[in-house]
Amino acid sequence: MHFRERNQIVQIIRTKYDAAEKKGKNEIVGRLHKANPKLTDELTAALTKEERKEVVAWIESYATTARLKRELAVRTLHEQLALAQEWFTEQKGDDARLIAASLMPAWARLRGTLRKNGLVD
Repeated sequence: MHFRERNQIVQIIRTKYDAAEKKGKNEIVGRLHKANPKLTDELTAALTKEERKEVVAWIESYATTARLKRELAVRTLHEQLALAQEWFTEQKGDDARLIAASLMPAWARLRGTLRKNGLVD
């Protein structure tokens, strides 16, 4: 069993050996939404007990990776901001203006979240 990521979907693939062709044959057993991967009743019915364990382990691993990515982003944000400041110091063109314009709303949302959670004044 393996997992193939396709845009916002993860395909769950079972490989069976085809004796006539003497090679493995892939069968898509089900799909998970990346945004909120869950084991549905339909998917549960299509999987064996061992395959369900594999899917649950993949979902847990995927969630752990997502949490770690968010934490790494937060813990290195000050470094990234310092690098961005250096870059913007050297850049004055249209590209820098477009990027700056896209950063301002994201910065405002982050500040709002920090204030709302009482993390800054």
